Amino acid sequence: MRSLNFEAERDEGTDSWTRADPLNGTLARLTWEQWGVHLPDGDDAHIVTLRHENRGYVGECDCSGYQFHDGPCAHLCAVRKAEFIGIEDAAGEIVHIADEMDAADQHVERAVADGGRRRGEHR
Repeated sequence: MRSLNFEAERDEGTDSWTRADPLNGTLARLTWEQWGVHLPDGDDAHIVTLRHENRGYVGECDCSGYQFHDGPCAHLCAVRKAEFIGIEDAAGEIVHIADEMDAADQHVERAVADGGRRRGEHR
């Protein structure tokens, strides 16, 4: 994964930024940091990994646009745009780009749901 500068993509009006259309595409959360993204002008869905890290973003995509260019691809830009404007994913959840602390919280909630107890919790 590499550091991503979405502001530069936006400011430069790159093809990746303009092609990213989360309103007419499909975003489906797969894990705490992964989405399946299908853009309206694309043939295939792609797997995007994106998270907050050190006050910025890191991520990757399995598409050729990401593999052969320095900046984020249109699929990564679509997830970032979706979070910014508050779009729902395919499950009806507002897109939220998580950080590692969110992932840790998710693991705790699963353990509690499976009958575990939070630290300091007494029954």
